[in-house]
Amino acid sequence: MTKKQNQGVNTQNGKTHFCIHAPKAQKLELCLFSEDEKQEHRISMQKDAEGCWHTELRGELEGQKYGYRSHGEYNPDAHLFFNPNKLLVDPYAYEVTRSLHNISNAEKEILLSSNSSDSAAIAPKSVIRILDKQRLQKQYPFLYRKPHIDWGKTHIYELHVGNFSAQHPDIALAERGKLSAINQTIDYFKALSYNQIELMPITPTVADWQLDPAKGLSDQWGYNPINHQSIDPRYGNIHDFLKLVNDLHANGIEVSLDMVFNHTGEFVKDGFLLSYKGLDADSYYRYLPHEPHTFANTTGCGNCFNPNSNQSAKIIKDSLMFFSDICGVDAFRFDLAGDCALDNNLQFNHNSRFMQVVSEVQSATQAKMSGEPWSAIGGYFLGQMQGIHEWNDRHEITLKKFIRGEYGQVGSLAYHMAGGETNGKINIFTKHDGATQYDWATYSQKNNYENNENNRDGSNDNHYSPSPSEANKLTKTKTAHALNTLARGIPLSLSGDELWRTQNGNNNGYARSFPLQWQNYSEAQKERYLFERKINAFRQSHPIFSSIENASAEIMPNGKPAWEWININGQTMQQNDWDYPYNRFLGYVLNGQNSSGKRFDDDFCVMISGNPDSSMQASLPPPPHSGHWNLVFDTSKPSSHQDKNNYQSGHNYTIEPQSVAVFTCKRPSTSNKINNKTQIMPRKYRGM
Repeated sequence: MTKKQNQGVNTQNGKTHFCIHAPKAQKLELCLFSEDEKQEHRISMQKDAEGCWHTELRGELEGQKYGYRSHGEYNPDAHLFFNPNKLLVDPYAYEVTRSLHNISNAEKEILLSSNSSDSAAIAPKSVIRILDKQRLQKQYPFLYRKPHIDWGKTHIYELHVGNFSAQHPDIALAERGKLSAINQTIDYFKALSYNQIELMPITPTVADWQLDPAKGLSDQWGYNPINHQSIDPRYGNIHDFLKLVNDLHANGIEVSLDMVFNHTGEFVKDGFLLSYKGLDADSYYRYLPHEPHTFANTTGCGNCFNPNSNQSAKIIKDSLMFFSDICGVDAFRFDLAGDCALDNNLQFNHNSRFMQVVSEVQSATQAKMSGEPWSAIGGYFLGQMQGIHEWNDRHEITLKKFIRGEYGQVGSLAYHMAGGETNGKINIFTKHDGATQYDWATYSQKNNYENNENNRDGSNDNHYSPSPSEANKLTKTKTAHALNTLARGIPLSLSGDELWRTQNGNNNGYARSFPLQWQNYSEAQKERYLFERKINAFRQSHPIFSSIENASAEIMPNGKPAWEWININGQTMQQNDWDYPYNRFLGYVLNGQNSSGKRFDDDFCVMISGNPDSSMQASLPPPPHSGHWNLVFDTSKPSSHQDKNNYQSGHNYTIEPQSVAVFTCKRPSTSNKINNKTQIMPRKYRGM
């Protein structure tokens, strides 16, 4: 070849060029399929000096279905998995024909790497899609008009495409659970003030062996990718996704993708043969340093992707660049990011190839990066993943322990409310893996038996807080959302918590569908939703809460600290207050004046109770400026509650069990008041 070609399928001058990396293969065949997939035409490819195979065909071949067959030695101990009986997905395909999230055990048997059965009948076919940025910009005018929302103003809504709209009565049955359904609910996100929608994995996936569809089990979440640039067909196609990004951008909302670069769906050594393993296992997977015949399993999910190899690092970078540069995606969340940053000795390296790739993509695209700073083998790297805003499970655990009434949590709660370990942490209380808010406040332990793993899967400690009454459950879930939203950092909310979505006690809902309920709400559900509307809008309108910098005790020109901790008597916290082991009250005052003397926001007083047994009498402190306190909200009271009292310094306010009350010395504008359920509901949801 006279000109180096990019991997994947490229079109130019009326020709289509195919390029696939498989340096150890003895022969590579391009397989073209008829529209009905019943006819297959095989074309031998030519190998270049860099281990890539090429062929070129006339025409641009838009929509052509294809795959690859690799020939060579089959010797897993030598890291060789060549088996021409298995049709392989192109790692660079923009579309595949089939999702494997719910295949039968008989189909799984055919896909096993050593099986001699031809897999073409059931394997996904790659599909040629020609995506030109100039054409896309005309077709989707907001695709590249990214909102570029400051991290401090960002509020993330984690959403599973299938679960979100599966039971939505206003969406056509054929579109429920699809990307196109989300386009129809944008007003819902806007009403809740969410400005970044984080989609759980939307790339093609495959179900693990224990997920028997006959038992209602499937790979619902999609954390077993077989390709990193396609859209899972159960959700739609690439143009459905482009339209969604365009429409969200048009409404000032960012799009984030949950990306899985720590393992693939090919699982263990004798597992499935779908793509990467059949091309070059050494290029894509980790092996144990002292057991070179064994795939590393640092994730607990099987063979692990190896971001340290040149080819894997290229796949990761090209995937991120494709979604950001071509598809307009604003942000990425990395599943087990700490695992991706391990070196070849399985030790964390803050300058690993993965971290370098993330930095390069961020510099090129200004994409926001976030992820889990841990590895399933036990490594915990919070504060060490520079450039990645880290999910903070210590924040989550502290909030849960405090709200449910554990002693000794006041200092830890203060630490996390003020910002915790790092600037710009991602605040989480609930997320896709774990109990929902409703289940956390309902159950005393996990109930995962329906996952067909004898309840061994999922976390054994979600710090549950079963509630003695519906009213207590409502207060606690409102308190949970309030603390997570108002803590310094970037709040993330789990889709459906605002409507009390339940997984029936399942804290590892990867294998079953647990959709949102969109009608027949109880009064408690309505109140929980209304409160989320109020508190989210409140955070967005007050920069003192949307700051992501760690809190400072610096004295401002008015002689008051920027942030002051207070005890239940309204006085500055002393060491004995912090040390008292039975204290379950935390209060603090925020000064609306900055170091230049400008009053950039109101003053606020926040009072929090972790006492599950009785109310507390808490004395209000003096405001940093002259004036009196007015109640903004109290999680023990309805969102429509009107409190017109002027509370003077020294007034004893009753803090109900497991609640939080927020006061301001300057009444918020009426635009932040929620007085009427109809006023604050999107038109189509006013029937709540």
